Parts: sequence; C-alpha cells; structure tokens
Amino acid sequence: MSAETPKMNRRDWLRKSALFVGVATIAPLVFTSPAEAADKMAKTAVNYRDKPKGSEMCSNCKLFIPGPTPTAMGECKAVAGKIDPKGWCDIYVPKA
Repeated sequence: MSAETPKMNRRDWLRKSALFVGVATIAPLVFTSPAEAADKMAKTAVNYRDKPKGSEMCSNCKLFIPGPTPTAMGECKAVAGKIDPKGWCDIYVPKA
C-alpha cells in the first residue's frame, strides 16, 4: 500500500505564497528594536492617517510605542514622527 501525498492546487499555492510574502515583509519590522530602526519610514510612505480603520488603530499595533498617557501622542518602531494612538497606516500589525 503506498501513501499518496496530496497535491496542492494552484489556489492553495497562491494563498500560501501570498501569506509567506506578507510575513516576510513585516517580520523585520516587528523584530527590530527602536535603536536598530534609526532609518524610519515617512508617514506618506505608509499612508499614515490620524483616524483609525475600523477597530484597527496604532494603539492596538505591535509597532506602536505609547506616550505618557493613553491619549498622548506616541512613536512607532517603523514610522518617523509623532503617532496618534487612534491613527492607522498600511503596515498595521495587530497585537497578539
């Protein structure tokens, strides 16, 4: 009796490839310290805005460094400048 390995169809392959590319793109941002990220991206490069995208906002992002109070401006590990806790950008990474 031979054990057959199930074949992967094109749709599954594309999904897994897209997931891999997404993780590979964001992983360096998540695992670098602020000191290592001295060359931060401009707000315009990540389409930063001061308003949330639904429930997604900077205060819920792994890259956000909070200010002294929950409503105070903070910083981002990847984006230059002051960051509004209720802001949002294209590189949003939800906290686990």
